[in-house]
Amino acid sequence: MAGKLVTKLSNKPCFTLSEKDTLKTASEKFKKNNVGAMPVLNEKDNSVIGIISERDLAQYIYRDEFKCDLLVSKIMTKNIISCGLNTSVTELMEIISSNKIRHIPIIEEKKLLGIVSIGDVVHHIIDQYKDENKQLRDFINQ
Repeated sequence: MAGKLVTKLSNKPCFTLSEKDTLKTASEKFKKNNVGAMPVLNEKDNSVIGIISERDLAQYIYRDEFKCDLLVSKIMTKNIISCGLNTSVTELMEIISSNKIRHIPIIEEKKLLGIVSIGDVVHHIIDQYKDENKQLRDFINQ
């Protein structure tokens, strides 16, 4: 069923940042919420204008230019790769693999509904295999 995982994840809380948040705020939110990426929202209309990941933060720190008060909008990824509610798990894997990304915002009609991580996709696939395995064992043992 297309979009089953994405629809489920769109009902979970999605932690975000404002374009005026600092790297210090971002790192605090990453730690507090135990997430690896957060969409960055425009303060005026709450539209998604970027995404920042722990990897972005680490790469910035590595350059020895780290400033806690720098705005997240200065280092966020602005070319957002997103999915919609009808995106299948197969499509998600394709997007993740071909773009070498770990997080995909769920966006419908310019509204942020949630975020999908590579971990969410992998857990979903593992659960599918477990369910199929159980069904086969039950069928064999009838």
